[in-house]
Amino acid sequence: MLKHEDVQAAISARLDGEAYALEDDVIDAHLAGCPECAAYAEKVSTLAGFLGESVSDGMSPPQDLSEVILAGVEPEWRAVSAARQTGLAVGRVLMALMGVIFVAWAIAVVGSSSGVAQWTDGGTLDPGADPDKARLLIEAAALRFGLGMGLFYCVWRPASAPGVLPIVGTMFMFLLGFVVRDVALGTLDSSQVYALLSLAGAIAALVTTWLADRGYMLRALWKQAAAQPA
Repeated sequence: MLKHEDVQAAISARLDGEAYALEDDVIDAHLAGCPECAAYAEKVSTLAGFLGESVSDGMSPPQDLSEVILAGVEPEWRAVSAARQTGLAVGRVLMALMGVIFVAWAIAVVGSSSGVAQWTDGGTLDPGADPDKARLLIEAAALRFGLGMGLFYCVWRPASAPGVLPIVGTMFMFLLGFVVRDVALGTLDSSQVYALLSLAGAIAALVTTWLADRGYMLRALWKQAAAQPA
């Protein structure tokens, strides 16, 4: 006597293209008189058709969805990549511009220091020379030249911008303190304002480059922080 389990196993095997013990005529005759197995056969046949299977060829692997997934992701990825490249280009141009300003400023300071500590024909310092001021000017020129070289390096390696940013930011805050003091005392010099604005420009260039290069991490953190609980 046929059991429902045996018939249903044979039905599944036939749909899968596998070997089964019962004859097709026996299975069909049983299905004609058994509502339970007939319902089972209809259910598995519908499922097989939904999955795109062929009864005669057996089960086939699901269609590769990689192209479909890439087609949906690629436009967004291209938009993000284009925005990143644009931001990096703007940041690099700004850093190169500020680097040129600092290097040119350093050269000008070196030139001005040469007139502060002049030597006489006898090999001695001129009585009106100020070697201490000349030394300070040379140190200031070296500092500006170093800033310019650091910005040029970040133009070449934008990923280094976060490492240079704290240095420039510290210099900006240090100079800002002197500017505030001199404003209160009424002794503010225009060169201090120019230096402060130059440092602010360098900070803006570095921040622009950093956000363009690594901004996706900040956007991801912002989305997580702003996410609403389900």
